[in-house]
Amino acid sequence: MVPLDGEEMAQMTKTLAELDIALDELAGTLPGQLSDLRPEDHADAIASVANGLLAATPPEHYDHVWSRLQCIQREAGLIPGDDEPCSEG
Repeated sequence: MVPLDGEEMAQMTKTLAELDIALDELAGTLPGQLSDLRPEDHADAIASVANGLLAATPPEHYDHVWSRLQCIQREAGLIPGDDEPCSEG
């Protein structure tokens, strides 16, 4: 399965289940993608996919998707964390 890029994803509105699948895929593949890049290129590695996901997110799911994207970036070391846990549990 080839992941959609940000532009392809923005062309359609997704259900919450579809968004969660895409977010899970991003979370699972991001560490490997980052390992092949220079640290200064890490932010660009997620930007296109994140922007595409957000563009495909209906308003009622935006906060959920935004929060998951923040957690994915925090767990990958791309942005600083805070005291709020990311892991569902």
